[in-house]
This record gives sequence, C-alpha cells and structure tokens, in this order.
Amino acid sequence: MPELPRGRIAHLSAGRLRLRIPDRRRDEPYFRTVAERLSGWDTIDDVEVNPLTASILVHFADRDALFAEMERRNDLFTIAAEPTENGDAGNRILLTDRITRLWKDGDKALRRVSGGSTDLRSAAFAVLLAAAAYQLMRGQIFPPAGSLLWDAGEMLKLWHAALDDAQPGETRQAAGG
Repeated sequence: MPELPRGRIAHLSAGRLRLRIPDRRRDEPYFRTVAERLSGWDTIDDVEVNPLTASILVHFADRDALFAEMERRNDLFTIAAEPTENGDAGNRILLTDRITRLWKDGDKALRRVSGGSTDLRSAAFAVLLAAAAYQLMRGQIFPPAGSLLWDAGEMLKLWHAALDDAQPGETRQAAGG
C-alpha cells in the first residue's frame, strides 16, 4: 500500500478545521476525492478543498466526534504532530489560550501592584477612552475615535469571559489584598 500524504493542522477553532497537505498541492483529482469522501462522514457538516493551496476546510459541530471518526475512517492522509515551542511534538497551546493566560497573569500583577483597586480590563478601557477623546479633540471622528470607542465598549464584553474563567477566589483574593 502506498504511503499516505502527510498533512498538518493549520487552524482549529470552534466548528472549523483547516488541514494542509503540501505534498498534494495542485492535485485536483486527489482533493476532489478527499471532498467526496469526507462529505460522507457523519461528523462533518461541510468540506471545502483548494488544490492550489493544498487546503482542506472542514466544518463540524463536535470536535471530539470528528477526531474519533477521523481516527477510524481516515485513509486519505496522515496528520503529523508539529513541534511546540520547546521542541516537543504533541500538545500544542493555542494562541488564544496563550493570550488569555498572559491577560490573566497581567491582570493579577496589576491588581497586586494597585492593591486591588485596578484591573487590566479597566486600565485598557481607560487608555482606549483617553485615546478616543484625543482623536475627537483632533477632529478625527471617523474612523480613529469611532473605532477606539467601539473597541472600548466591546472590551467590556469580550474580555469579561476570559477573566471570569479564573479559578474561584483568584480575582477576589487579588482584589481583596
């Protein structure tokens, strides 16, 4: 049996998985076959392929079920684990997880330094609000001031979830001194 082409996960988010198979770049019959076969899987809602970029975009509802089915049924390609920052293959940390961790660590540090009177979200909000006021004074209403005000307002909703995911007592303890 011929060796399967080596693929890699280029992107994984909620409901979307992008695979790249560089060895099959521009191989239209191969990618047509991949699209047809993957479309028949129970866990896959939709498949888009692009032979020019050697890309397979998979839309799915349940990530765990998708990977379980991929393990059972995939005879189209292998998925290689890429090295992480420390050179190990395997468990990679998503960029969003890394940023969330940095945000939480920065928040804890600012709360500790300020004696619990300021958190990172409030500080970032104040900076964006001040930048928007500066742009308004310069007469730059659209887009700089509008964008900064929009971002400041969105920040209160977007980063709220990241901070609320902290372990029980983390933010209260830091805020309490």
